[in-house]
Amino acid sequence: MLVVFASAAADHDPPRSAPNAEAAGAAPAAEPPPPHQRELAALHAFEDQRRAETDFAALPPSNLTLGPDPYRIAALPGGTLIGLLRGESAVVLLDGDGRELARAAAPGAPSGLAVSPGGDVLVVGEAAREIAHYRADGGHLVRVATLAIDALGMRAIALSPDARTAYVVEERDGRLLAVSLDRSPGRGPGRAFQLSGVRELARCHGPFQVEAVADAVAVNCLLDHTIEIRRGGEVARIHHDGPMWSFAVRRAPDGSALIAAGGVEDHPLEREDGGFGYIDSYLTLYRLAPGAPPARLAAINTSTLGVVTPKWVAFRDGPDVAVTVAGYASAREVTLTWRGGLAAEPDVAAAELVPGTSHAQPTADGLIAANPLLDAWVIQRGGALRVVPVATRQPPRPVLSRIGELLFFTTLLSPWNSSEGKLSRFTCETCHHEGYLDGRTHFTGRSTERGRVFATTRPLFGLFNNRPHFSRALDPTMTDMVHAEFRVANRHNGRDPWFALTRADAPWLAHVAGAPAELPPELLRRAFMTFLMDFTHRANPAAAHPRFTPLERAGAEAFRARCASCHQARLAADDPGSAVPFERWESLVLSPGGPIVWSNAAYAKTGVVPYVHDRGARVPSLRRIYKKWPYFTSGSARSLDELLDRFAWSATAAYHDGAPAGLSRLTAGDRSALRAFLDLL
Repeated sequence: MLVVFASAAADHDPPRSAPNAEAAGAAPAAEPPPPHQRELAALHAFEDQRRAETDFAALPPSNLTLGPDPYRIAALPGGTLIGLLRGESAVVLLDGDGRELARAAAPGAPSGLAVSPGGDVLVVGEAAREIAHYRADGGHLVRVATLAIDALGMRAIALSPDARTAYVVEERDGRLLAVSLDRSPGRGPGRAFQLSGVRELARCHGPFQVEAVADAVAVNCLLDHTIEIRRGGEVARIHHDGPMWSFAVRRAPDGSALIAAGGVEDHPLEREDGGFGYIDSYLTLYRLAPGAPPARLAAINTSTLGVVTPKWVAFRDGPDVAVTVAGYASAREVTLTWRGGLAAEPDVAAAELVPGTSHAQPTADGLIAANPLLDAWVIQRGGALRVVPVATRQPPRPVLSRIGELLFFTTLLSPWNSSEGKLSRFTCETCHHEGYLDGRTHFTGRSTERGRVFATTRPLFGLFNNRPHFSRALDPTMTDMVHAEFRVANRHNGRDPWFALTRADAPWLAHVAGAPAELPPELLRRAFMTFLMDFTHRANPAAAHPRFTPLERAGAEAFRARCASCHQARLAADDPGSAVPFERWESLVLSPGGPIVWSNAAYAKTGVVPYVHDRGARVPSLRRIYKKWPYFTSGSARSLDELLDRFAWSATAAYHDGAPAGLSRLTAGDRSALRAFLDLL
């Protein structure tokens, strides 16, 4: 840190005075260098040094290095709380002050938590094929059953009111599953659950939240921008132009349901001037009556209220309709109360938090929140705020990496943005949910003779070894990309993007251990880069077996023959010397990090038009392809099967779309094998 600050201070020292060259008869002075040239040169050197020191084959998955990540929390009967640590694959028992009472191993990368009225705790994780059943007993946490489920990438779980059905959503295949539960023989409420059947109810893209009330079950399909509500044989859908990050359901006495959703503005993203327009955060309220489509009752711009990226929404108890919403990107929660009926304007009551609320449990005098950004439980009680760090066995994170994570997920990157008109308060996560995608295909603001150019969102995981960056590949280094992001994010606020931050700009930084009181411009960029270097892909849940199956091996061989000339098996996309021989594919693909990029630094024209660049589009990485729906730069392929069906080749060219007649195409066997191999990446 001392070196960083010394460097930043030295680069900003005023130049020493010099003799008047013209008076001495010398040549006129040279033109001044471009702004911040010295600082950017230092950042380029920092990037080069980090790359030279890094073994890209051995980078650990970020979910194992970026902290314990408290992700979900719920109340148990009797006043204790249960929480999930996604980064440590643990479930923890807490008291009302956030003190840890007990800890037990959880399914890998746990993200789904449900509690029955009797105190049964069910947990699912992205990297395990099981539902774990726990009970708290006398300050201890005991796993009483493990229910095997043929599903991978499970993100959320909910219990029916009678606790006889668990609803699970899994991300890899997009399924909603109904899991029938029975009690083991014996007496007492502590009997273990037994599995008596599993039914698939539906599929969608990117399901990551499920809620059950009375006879209805609702699923948030993030990439479809849709909440689906199923009741009996009826299916109702709430669809927005953009993702919804959270929702809550409240049953009304008349049989209708109220649904509150926190998400991005229901409006096409505008990028025509190079900035980002119409992506404020909103809370939207709907009523769903039996046999009728959802009726929108209210749409509140929460960005104007200081709540950006609302990932937690909850109805409050009481005779009035009251909804509390907390921002992941901002240090505030607000409660909106409709006292004069839902046609009236709501009363707004605000309370200060810290950014990073992924989930919370209301209490009689406040709330207790799970906060992955600060790796802490955050307690708001009687207007006072307390941050309780989670104990972890992971090495302490460098403070630069943590500040960079805050720049990514909070409004620190553009703290002075406005919400007026199309202007918006947003973060990187507005378009990259948890670092991956939002399912949008947006107009880029550019046109060609083939028509308007559209582009899908790309993941921001794994950027360190995947340069140049993005579809147009106009940022050859991470230094260039990060510097450009400060400029683009601040395009509409009238501020110089080369800014410093102090505690006056973000008082909640006082809760970030080790954060300096002032953050100079170069330090902000260095911190952002440090985090992105640490932001490797999460551990691959599909790489859980030691060897390729025969079908996966056939897929690897077909990939080598048909795909690897563009999607090259490199450890760094722009380094041909990092190519991995075929004999190492199996061990690296099936390692937790799955470090092969499956790309190169070149452009390609494969028939997916109009192209984002005169030379085509940057060859995309195929890592974690199951999270990248829809497919192609244009988003025109709606499934992997469709993508593979379109592929064709000749002796001199390959096509992903628009192939001339008569070219070679994949056989049914090739497509099946390639699909199995792609699922591993």
